Amino acid sequence: MAVLAATVLLAGCGHKASDTDCAFILDRNVEVQMKSMHISDPVMIDKRKQEIQTELKAQLQGCIGKRITDGMLACVARAQTAEAMDECMR
Repeated sequence: MAVLAATVLLAGCGHKASDTDCAFILDRNVEVQMKSMHISDPVMIDKRKQEIQTELKAQLQGCIGKRITDGMLACVARAQTAEAMDECMR
């Protein structure tokens, strides 16, 4: 989960990431990855989101409080590929 790891490394201006912000980034990453595998069933996507959040609970906690920007979150919301997600985190 490069996206989550990159979030942890962000510094500078912005605001502190909330639990909601971190979960949003993780969820978008799952959505984008599953759609790249041609999986668009909302039930399957939601199930995978829950699995990933459980697996990465400790890393998700490490994300909370790190600096993020509104622009980065907007970019994550628009991203349609894993490469675009990575670009959002730079």
